Amino acid sequence: MFRTVLMSLFLTIASVMLNSYVRSAYKHMPTFKQEEESTAQDVMIKAYGKAGLEWTLRGKQLYTKNDDVLLISALLQTEKEKITADRAFINRDTLEGYVEGNVEIKSENFYAKTDRANINLKEGKVWGNTNVFLKEEGKETYGESFTLELRPLKIIIKKAKVRLE
Repeated sequence: MFRTVLMSLFLTIASVMLNSYVRSAYKHMPTFKQEEESTAQDVMIKAYGKAGLEWTLRGKQLYTKNDDVLLISALLQTEKEKITADRAFINRDTLEGYVEGNVEIKSENFYAKTDRANINLKEGKVWGNTNVFLKEEGKETYGESFTLELRPLKIIIKKAKVRLE
């Protein structure tokens, strides 16, 4: 009986010491953060939306943090449309975000310029509540907010002032 008690005591002390050793070993192991950040230069990314929209995203620099992408000197283009901006912020999962700084939207049928615009690349939609200049088919339009649906093309400008050429 004495041997059984002694053996139990030995096993208990050994398990406590082993547990302590394992915990201290895990404290010194490197941990992985949930957030991932990275940077790249002169990048090109392909993204696909509805209605056959295939976007090519380019930038001089790319920064990522989790699912968000920041493109510096951004160019977002499809076969027919092109959006350029100083910066583009896009969520990789939803393909939604915004572009800002010297934003230009070009197509075969129109040209638009603004300071900032929200984008949804899946839907092919660009909109904003900033001043906008639009040039299409011999007329220039100025407005305070806008919505552009790229496919099929639909342009809505609020408080529009039109000048015919």
